[in-house]
Amino acid sequence: MIDILKVVAVISALVYLNTKIKPKVSPANYWTMNAGLSLLLFASTLDFTDGIPSLNKVPVLGQRAPFHDILEDQFGDLPGFSLFAIGAFRAIMGRTEDQSPKTA
Repeated sequence: MIDILKVVAVISALVYLNTKIKPKVSPANYWTMNAGLSLLLFASTLDFTDGIPSLNKVPVLGQRAPFHDILEDQFGDLPGFSLFAIGAFRAIMGRTEDQSPKTA
């Protein structure tokens, strides 16, 4: 149940980023956040497939496959969260620099 909520939350964050946030951030920060959320969606989908026993026969999606855990944790969750956090941090810092008063 929690796995499907994680997938839905990441999909809604991707939709919100692509519809509302895209015009307000620089292209580099947008692509960094978009790549991070896409990796989180990939990891969330792998996590969701753990609960489907018929997919255990598929080598990458099987719960007992060691490559599955490496893909989910090391190539999905960790870099996805890191990329999203870096892009969001850079976007926030860029916005605060634009709003700070200029002294000559």
